Amino acid sequence: MNSESDDEEVLYEGNNGYFALRNVGKTDKQPLVADSRRTSGLMAVFANLFKCYTGAGILSLPFAFRYSGVFAGILCLIVVSILCTISMICLVQCKRKLSKTHSSNLSYSDVVLLLLGRKWSVVLDCVITAFQFGAVIIYFVFVSENITPFMSKLDPTVARFVWMGCIAPVYIGLSWIRSMKYVGLISFFAEICILTGLILASTIGLVQISEDTVPGLAFDVQLGPPWRTLPLMFGMAAFAFEGAGVVIPTESSMKKPELFNKVLVFVLVCATFMYIAFGVLLYLAFGPQTGLSTGQITENLEQFANHSVDKAFWHFLQSLVRFSLVAGIGMSVTVQLIVVLDIFEKELFKPGRLSTNNLFWKENIIRAGVTLIGLVLAASGLSFGHMVSLTGAFSGTLMQFIFPCACYLKCFEDEMSGSQKIGIWIMAIVGAIFGALATYVTLIEIFS
Repeated sequence: MNSESDDEEVLYEGNNGYFALRNVGKTDKQPLVADSRRTSGLMAVFANLFKCYTGAGILSLPFAFRYSGVFAGILCLIVVSILCTISMICLVQCKRKLSKTHSSNLSYSDVVLLLLGRKWSVVLDCVITAFQFGAVIIYFVFVSENITPFMSKLDPTVARFVWMGCIAPVYIGLSWIRSMKYVGLISFFAEICILTGLILASTIGLVQISEDTVPGLAFDVQLGPPWRTLPLMFGMAAFAFEGAGVVIPTESSMKKPELFNKVLVFVLVCATFMYIAFGVLLYLAFGPQTGLSTGQITENLEQFANHSVDKAFWHFLQSLVRFSLVAGIGMSVTVQLIVVLDIFEKELFKPGRLSTNNLFWKENIIRAGVTLIGLVLAASGLSFGHMVSLTGAFSGTLMQFIFPCACYLKCFEDEMSGSQKIGIWIMAIVGAIFGALATYVTLIEIFS
């Protein structure tokens, strides 16, 4: 990317892609970064967007279908997909209009700053931080719940806190990585591991459906929605479809930005199909016990192996699934941490706050502290599925629906017809209502 100095412009990979953070050296009157070079072809843009939608969120969807039923779950995923597509296109259109009079390399925060003001830009940064740190905790929860069965075979008396303490130095070391060159390589291998785990888990699900290896579970599903817990699906879907941080920088990098909307729609259609196929398949396989108590489909895979005839083979396969997913999700934590740590450090080392003397070591201490907080929260017994729903319902809704709609209404208020304004308002209100409901229901489920 083109910048005047190495520390002026920062492009960091976030939960599902890249967050182009504002130039930390600019004042409020100069929030913009230098124009970017458009170097990405269609395949590179497709790959970046597709990677954005194949994170940990998909692993919670079989559990989500248990709370929503088959038909309501499918409908919810389709509706959220459509709303996310519209809101992301609206956000890109705002960026394009502002780029005519400002830099062409605006970030999400820049768009909010220019249209809604400094106060709401700060709120967005807080929401992004909350979402990313929530994702860090979710990834740590997944790792902690899936390494415990392996470690318990070594010593069943040792608590999860101890095992998490053993891997803490590894994650602290990863949090000290500052070069995107190495983070990008880690992210690539993480994606391969996750996709491998998804394919193997789907294979076990197909066998369970065809043979009913765990007796009485296959096809024992709810078709209609259990209304009380249906909002949980919305929260998990909002987390899975979160892509607000990747669309603007990806569009800015395209050689042919006029094709971006078509690529985005195609990727989201593929993602929606993949989410429905994976979620419904594993829910049909394990029915009312999908995700068991933690919301993790890996528990069902072990359950399947215990009931199978060829226990050795299926235990090996389910262990391979766990290993692939733990490796993929575990490596992806590095990507999540970078966004959170950059925002923290940007605020802490502003003029008049912490001294920049011995900056390298101070940053390392902060990075270690944030990592340890995430590990402690993950080892405290939080549920994977419920954490996904809570993070998506609160932060995901604000990032996906509320802020894009508010920006679009402000940016195009003199160009929109009355019906268009009503449509955008309806989308924002629907997102806010279901986000609030999902947050409330998830909290009730957590504390009950």
